[in-house]
Amino acid sequence: MLTFVLLFPALIIYLVLFFTYRSIGSYKNGLLFSIALPPHALEHADIKAIQARYRSTFKKTMLWLLILFIPIPALYNFFSYQTVYFMFWSHTAFIWILILYRKTFAATLALKRREEWFVGERKVIHADLRAAQLKNQTAPSPLWFVIPLSFSIGILIWFGSQDDQLYILGIVSVILTLLFLSIVLMLRRSKSTIYSKRSETNLALNQMKRRSISFLLLTMAFFMNVQQVFIGFLSLNETEALNAIWLPLIILFSLFPIVLIITVYRRLANARTELLQLENNPVYSNDDEYWANGFTYHNPHDKSLLVPKRVGVGETINTGTLAGKLIMGGVVGLLLSVVFGVSFMLIRSELIPPTLKLTDNQIVDIKYPMYSYTFNLDDVKEISLTDTVPKGSKSNGEATNKHLRGHFRLQEVGKARLYLFRNNPPFIKIELADEVIYYNDELPANTEALYKQLSDAIEQAR
Repeated sequence: MLTFVLLFPALIIYLVLFFTYRSIGSYKNGLLFSIALPPHALEHADIKAIQARYRSTFKKTMLWLLILFIPIPALYNFFSYQTVYFMFWSHTAFIWILILYRKTFAATLALKRREEWFVGERKVIHADLRAAQLKNQTAPSPLWFVIPLSFSIGILIWFGSQDDQLYILGIVSVILTLLFLSIVLMLRRSKSTIYSKRSETNLALNQMKRRSISFLLLTMAFFMNVQQVFIGFLSLNETEALNAIWLPLIILFSLFPIVLIITVYRRLANARTELLQLENNPVYSNDDEYWANGFTYHNPHDKSLLVPKRVGVGETINTGTLAGKLIMGGVVGLLLSVVFGVSFMLIRSELIPPTLKLTDNQIVDIKYPMYSYTFNLDDVKEISLTDTVPKGSKSNGEATNKHLRGHFRLQEVGKARLYLFRNNPPFIKIELADEVIYYNDELPANTEALYKQLSDAIEQAR
């Protein structure tokens, strides 16, 4: 199960990198390797050599990424190491491709400056901005986000009341909805893009851009709430029928936003190309120096927070603005914290199994990273030794082919805490007033000895 879950995002990462960075080696919309070039520059021998070298190295890089992926399914029996290696592989894939792309970008830019290939004006072009800076009146009002935000709050309240572990669903929904709303508000206040010498064309394209992206984010807010409702419903109602459709729905929930984003930005690109070809007077801005490495934009003289990407689809952040610096720094810091934090916790959980001890003052102390728990021996309603554990779903914890640890919801049991070596009976079942605990040791003999110790202590206490 986990291997499939990792294989699917890995496939998406690989395909996105392949199609995005393969296409930049072709001249399109006046750009080659994200650098504005006149058409006659493509006939230069050095440009052809750069293209050939990039394509050859790109193919070898993608082949090596496939080879480096092999350990992920091979680590099937080692959940923690498999997950850590997946994160290592995905980050290595991005960094490797970006290094190749950055070298090619630098070589092309140096050749352009040496040959003095300039397109249009070298500085930002100032046309009739009045019409282009008009706010789009046909975009959906930000007030529409009240609906998905209300759904998010409802998810937070209702699912949280059913299970404390499900509060996270509502929190994620509220945060993402507010994030989408913030982007829409920034888009409405951002500087309009100049595409043409005709203000009518600029106005039309900016109107379409604001309207399309606003509807895109509004749709994603609604879809994200539906996704969270399904996850919560599945967590509260574990059945064989729902398990059968779990994987197909994971694929659907992953693919829909990607397809939607690509569709919207492809439509915007096609409309821009069509209008500019009809009037035959596009304006090219020769601002290569602001694209320091071809894929990030840093222009302190441009107050726009979001600008169209030169690679891929969508917008990128202008790190030349204060807001851009804060956002980029926050994203990088959060990413590093997640990667190193998760890697540390996973490796620690793989090396440090749960322990259960009975203290002198009759307290049962279960220690395990993030899921430690203590309770009084007097709180035990019943204790038994069993060879089976009911089926269920994870609320918050680890569920691998070797371990079940953390918070779960089990059929005919409800809320439960599991500290188990999977498929390794017997299991100690401890029933408390509001939940059930299942525990075992890796060695069956140790589990039986621990069960006898707890049973004897309970008998003496009563």
